[in-house]
Amino acid sequence: MYGRVPLFYFLLHFSLIHLLTIPFAFLRYGRIAFMFNPLPSVGGSADLYPPGFGYSLPVVYAVWISVVVMLYPLCLWFARLKERRSDWWLSYL
Repeated sequence: MYGRVPLFYFLLHFSLIHLLTIPFAFLRYGRIAFMFNPLPSVGGSADLYPPGFGYSLPVVYAVWISVVVMLYPLCLWFARLKERRSDWWLSYL
């Protein structure tokens, strides 16, 4: 299913994962202001981030699987839309 709508899926999952960082950071750390700074792994200051920043691999996998499952109905809908219609812009998504 995801192979029929690759750019659509990419744009949705990228946006959803980045939007999910806000409530996840707030629930875990009680604040989100640090989320708008560059990560330490890309040259940002580690002092701006709370100790123990990040999640364990099982949590990352659980979020990943949840995102894939949540986006399946949208991708299915869009794939069916692409089958029914022949608008030029649909072929790009």
